[in-house]
Amino acid sequence: MRNGSKIVLLILFSAAAACRKAPAPAPARPAARNPATVAVRSEPAERHPLKGIIRQVDASRSEITVEHEEVPGYMAAMTMSFPVRDDPQVIGLLRPGDRIEATLAVGKEHYWLEKILTRGFVPTPVSVAGAAMPPAHHAIGPGDPVPDFSLTDQTGRRVQLSKLRGQSVALTFIYTRCPIATACPMTTAKFSQLDALLRGKGIGRLLTITVDPEHDTPQVLAEYAKHVGADPKRWSFLTGPPQDVARVGADLGVIYYPDRGQIVHSLAAAVIDPDGKLSTIYYGEAWQAEHLFRDMEKARKG
Repeated sequence: MRNGSKIVLLILFSAAAACRKAPAPAPARPAARNPATVAVRSEPAERHPLKGIIRQVDASRSEITVEHEEVPGYMAAMTMSFPVRDDPQVIGLLRPGDRIEATLAVGKEHYWLEKILTRGFVPTPVSVAGAAMPPAHHAIGPGDPVPDFSLTDQTGRRVQLSKLRGQSVALTFIYTRCPIATACPMTTAKFSQLDALLRGKGIGRLLTITVDPEHDTPQVLAEYAKHVGADPKRWSFLTGPPQDVARVGADLGVIYYPDRGQIVHSLAAAVIDPDGKLSTIYYGEAWQAEHLFRDMEKARKG
């Protein structure tokens, strides 16, 4: 990356780590949205040409996963998910295997694709053998009981969701090797802010689940947790058998899969109320620690 571009990414990460108030996005279950209603056309952004092949389309969230070529002078070739800010009809026309040319826009806190053009079709390759793809079923929505699970934390102890009843819980997904500053590192920075808010009140639990359980062992998670100053009594980093992790992801509408040494995954942060029901869930990166703290307080008070 060029120095200027590195600065852009550092600014993105720093903005996520700074305590500040922000307009609260509306938490929701997976539902169809008009991309035009979420686009901020006037947001200043650095723009780069991007070429690649669509590997997944999520029209309900207006997102596409693209296996893209190197973005000269900015980003290496990789596969990652991008929000789409374009004509509302565009997302409905895109399909896995489409070869595209688009403009990658990177603002202060958001990134997205715009001006997407299709340039042919490439058959989508078969999924990696043995990959723990989440089972195909509908994700739960707000008000639904969250299915129980039991995973291992960074200290080697088992953490069972049902045993956390009586307190509000915030949950998210990351993996420790994630190279995208606006993805896992930003999520962890926001949870660090949330941890500080909860510590001041002496309430709540945080659960961060890895989507790379074969690499992220309890020992790896312990080092990662230590780096971010997580107290295991309040903030648990969880791993387990791939099929168990995949089930939790599927229940909450989180899709992930391995690709060229990385894990492509959607972003989500959820709040579970003291009765074990899903209170709110945010998809994408447009949430802040203050939003989850507000939702946890509301869930705790009923």
